[in-house]
Amino acid sequence: MENIQPIKSKKAYMQIVDGIINLITQNKIEYGDKLYSEPELTSMLNVSRPTLREALRVLEFLGIVTVSPRKGIRINKPESTDSYMPLIYVLMFEKTSDLELFELRRSLQISMSELAAKNRTEEDLKELQKIIEKNKAHINDEYEIFAQLDYEFHLQVVKCSGNSMCLKLMETLNILMKKQMVDIIYNLPKEKRSDTVYYHTKVYENIRDQKPMEAMKRMYEHLERPYEFYKNKTK
Repeated sequence: MENIQPIKSKKAYMQIVDGIINLITQNKIEYGDKLYSEPELTSMLNVSRPTLREALRVLEFLGIVTVSPRKGIRINKPESTDSYMPLIYVLMFEKTSDLELFELRRSLQISMSELAAKNRTEEDLKELQKIIEKNKAHINDEYEIFAQLDYEFHLQVVKCSGNSMCLKLMETLNILMKKQMVDIIYNLPKEKRSDTVYYHTKVYENIRDQKPMEAMKRMYEHLERPYEFYKNKTK
């Protein structure tokens, strides 16, 4: 039996990161709150200035704080943060497979189409309809343009759902999802693009008419062809 290695203590800057995140989750620090100054924090935490700055760099990278020379250190409000990039870096580093990514997207889109039919607003519907009109207008354009409109449609369906967490996830994964959508449209014959427009239209109509089960069914059908495409690629 190999010798059990001693447990190494976590680096000081990561303890600071964990501590601040815990204070937020415990509601001891609120979104938008201003933290103490750097000199005050180094004294309170009994750490060196370089250690504190390393922790602050990590927190900034995670989108949790903003450090400004004039305004100091402030806890970000989630709605003010466009995306949380570290997740996508992790997925890219781990070389997430196309099939796994598509299965995540597929489950998200199907369930969000149900919520969209229940929660959509008139403003949501107008945006969805505009995207479909662009789909039709650009049906014979370069595949990158059509793929971008495909992404916009699916993103708008999530917006229609009113679920801010799923929207954040979709926005955070946008680099990988857009790359995959370009791949899908590139491998789709131009004459088949009308199928995409057809399903987008049907999903929109079911969301508009507040028919959640039908919206889910149409989204499922829409995503079945690319799902089979990625399943076949793994064989």
